[in-house]
Amino acid sequence: MRAFAYRLLGRREYSLAELENRIRQKWPEAEVVGDLVGQLAAENLVSDERYAEAFVRFRVQRHQGPLKIRSALRSKGVTDSIIATAMEAESGHWRELASEWLQKRHPGQLSFKEKQKYYRRLISRGFTHDQAMDACRSPLAGEF
Repeated sequence: MRAFAYRLLGRREYSLAELENRIRQKWPEAEVVGDLVGQLAAENLVSDERYAEAFVRFRVQRHQGPLKIRSALRSKGVTDSIIATAMEAESGHWRELASEWLQKRHPGQLSFKEKQKYYRRLISRGFTHDQAMDACRSPLAGEF
């Protein structure tokens, strides 16, 4: 089991819960999976903090908003305090990220119907109402 965990961790970061689930998929009857994951965490081979930082960084590069990122991290078993710490580094950039995504998708002025369409798409990407509205109201997008 330890060799399997090493192979998994050699490819990418895992959260503690995610790693435990992957090992349990392969060995469902094993009772020592929790102990193994605990040992790996004690050796600093797996860390929820490191996983959350890498996850947030990757999702920001894909222009996803804070609501979607936070939800995905919760589904991976990461605690809210770790999520808050990882998201703090990007806290002032969400509006710029939404505007940047909008400009990549539709450079220039937007009509009212286009603004409605892109507002909905920004919301579905995990941005808040205020962030989506600010992106649609940016000088390059025209007035809403």
